[in-house]
Amino acid sequence: MDTRKVQITGKSTYVMTLPKKWALRSKLEAGSHISIFYQEDGSLLLQPPAVKPSKKIKKIKLNKQLDHIIRDIVGLYIVEDYQIIELTGDNIPTDVRRQIKELCHRLVGLEVVESSDKKIVIKNFLDTEDFTIEKGLKRMSSLVYLMLDELAMAFTENDRDLCNHIITRDDDLDRMFLLVSKQYVQRLNLKKASKNDNLSLVGSFYYRLAANEIERIGDHISKISLHFSYIALPDDVLSILVELCKDCQTLFMDSTEALRESNSELANEVLGREKTFNEKLIYASQLPSEHSVELIIDSFSRIKDYASNIAESAIDLSQL
Repeated sequence: MDTRKVQITGKSTYVMTLPKKWALRSKLEAGSHISIFYQEDGSLLLQPPAVKPSKKIKKIKLNKQLDHIIRDIVGLYIVEDYQIIELTGDNIPTDVRRQIKELCHRLVGLEVVESSDKKIVIKNFLDTEDFTIEKGLKRMSSLVYLMLDELAMAFTENDRDLCNHIITRDDDLDRMFLLVSKQYVQRLNLKKASKNDNLSLVGSFYYRLAANEIERIGDHISKISLHFSYIALPDDVLSILVELCKDCQTLFMDSTEALRESNSELANEVLGREKTFNEKLIYASQLPSEHSVELIIDSFSRIKDYASNIAESAIDLSQL
């Protein structure tokens, strides 16, 4: 560790010399601009002018099961920052090339730029500098709000086609969740700090937890939509399901707002509504119906639990 003595020039200018070895290695010269990032512990992170990075290439052989390859690519997307992923093999089937292309559609910024029976080349066009975890969570919250709104409409109008549309929204939610996960990993790497990210590391951790809960909420909304598309329910059951949708929507939006504002009072209000919501769940489960609504009731209960988890995270975050 090097130490430097702080000097004062003029009335209020603090000056400190930089280590020569670091300056030479960073290719600093007169007039160079150094970025300064303030860390939570009071320290500073100095970042020299950006040096054009070399293209990082990851080569993968298609010599194992495709689902294993897919998981590897998702893992690389989240924890690494490769510019190019190159998949090679002998006589790559058309179906494999199609599934790899579909996977890239689920990963924001990845695109297949070359595809043949010998090689698949994936290029990363993503620029995460302007994207923040806060923006990602806000987008995820908006998608869930719309999904619940459309689910209520599907129950009100007994619209099965709308259920399919809701399920496709869950794909967009998954894409955003993976992008938030990737950004969170980059946030942990102080050398890649974004100038636009104002969250503390602790805040980033709780936002990442919330993103996980939101993604699960989306899964259960999709599960409800899929189940409802195959059954017919009487009007009185549909009416209470609409109420549950609206209640879930309110619980969810209030919990995410409490997280963004670190508002423990609002978070406690959300947790205080659980008893009333559970009573509605019990009432809905006891209504006579030709088809079982247990799966739908269970999913609504899970959505409430995930919203409560976000509210609890908001309370934790408010203690900072």
